[in-house]
Amino acid sequence: MPPGRGTAAAVADPTEPARRSLASIGLGVIRGHVSIAVERVVPLTLLAQAGVSVVLAAVLWLSFGDTVAVSTLLGGAAAVVPNGFLAARMLTPSRDPRGVAIMRAAWIGEVGKILLTALAFGVIFGFVRPLSPPGVFAGFIAAQLVVFGALLVGDTGATSKK
Repeated sequence: MPPGRGTAAAVADPTEPARRSLASIGLGVIRGHVSIAVERVVPLTLLAQAGVSVVLAAVLWLSFGDTVAVSTLLGGAAAVVPNGFLAARMLTPSRDPRGVAIMRAAWIGEVGKILLTALAFGVIFGFVRPLSPPGVFAGFIAAQLVVFGALLVGDTGATSKK
């Protein structure tokens, strides 16, 4: 491809790479540019994460007892609560036409999610006794895996325009 060809769109809109990167990881935050019905998929994903954690905890409770079940619930909560924080940041309406506020909300939401996850694991492993570490990680991983299923189910082809 000759130099300068195909680069005009990237130069004209400096937020375009950020939009593409957000869309590629499935956040669906730039309304009208992503084919995920965000207002429907995000709350359902959080609900599904909590549900998977509870079901896994119930199954493990029948097999291994109270300690593993509670540990699994705590691990699930260590995933769901930070994801809820990120979702709340991303779904807040913005009136910024250039998308700068959305990018700022994404950064703050993601940093907050990481900090909340670290805090949750610190509290769980620092203060909860008795504890089953495999149960904690099983609940956390199971809740995080729900996001991949939500991406498959959530691609409806409909865009949300307001």
